[in-house]
Amino acid sequence: MKRIITVVMLLFFVQSQAQDVRYDYVEDTPLRYTNEFAIGATLHTSGWGFMFRKGKNLTVSKKRMFEVEVVSMKHPKEFKTVSYLSERPKTFVFGKMNSLLVVHGGYCFEKVLFTKAERKNFEIRWNSTGGLSLGITKPVYLIFASGNGLQIVEKYDPNNPAHDRDNVYGKAEFTRGLNELKLYPGLHLKSGLMFEYNILNDGVTAIEAGAMVDAYAKEIPIMAFTKNKQVFFNLYATFMLGRKK
Repeated sequence: MKRIITVVMLLFFVQSQAQDVRYDYVEDTPLRYTNEFAIGATLHTSGWGFMFRKGKNLTVSKKRMFEVEVVSMKHPKEFKTVSYLSERPKTFVFGKMNSLLVVHGGYCFEKVLFTKAERKNFEIRWNSTGGLSLGITKPVYLIFASGNGLQIVEKYDPNNPAHDRDNVYGKAEFTRGLNELKLYPGLHLKSGLMFEYNILNDGVTAIEAGAMVDAYAKEIPIMAFTKNKQVFFNLYATFMLGRKK
């Protein structure tokens, strides 16, 4: 009986001491990052390019970013042709008068649809970008066969009978035509969804996909023998890496 009373008193003492222990748990408050930047590579239905985006958080779920993007833009009628006039066959696009490079500059507004807390390590954003678009054309120079069997380099002219497909050896060096650039100012709009995945909260690893449109005051002469555009509509996908601060 004494042993039982002793055990009961011991248990009562241990329980009373345990009740006096306080567990103060404070939940960690996630850091709020105010600035963000990212670089990325873009593929779209008419070419490819690179982008840079930097900005800040307006609220927890809204961001305002400044974006610069440089992309190539091809005409849908561009098809490569192989020339077998030289010992090493070369490719070229017959009928192409100008190459087009586009520079985008504008503001991007992003809204967080689902945070990482809701989708574990995934964050889903919707963005809308708009701003200026500058088209830069460079004339195409080709290597042609002359009447005396020599090779000559000339700017492609669809109205010149000597610039027939069968007389083309291939493309000239890239530097030809750099002193003949022409500018075409315009506007661009872009909208898409951004899927960000990163275990570290201060990192940015994301894929963005959506649609973009470029509009210019007049047609940009890229190809001969077909209609050229002044409005370009494309689907795009961009892979981005960046950091939050």
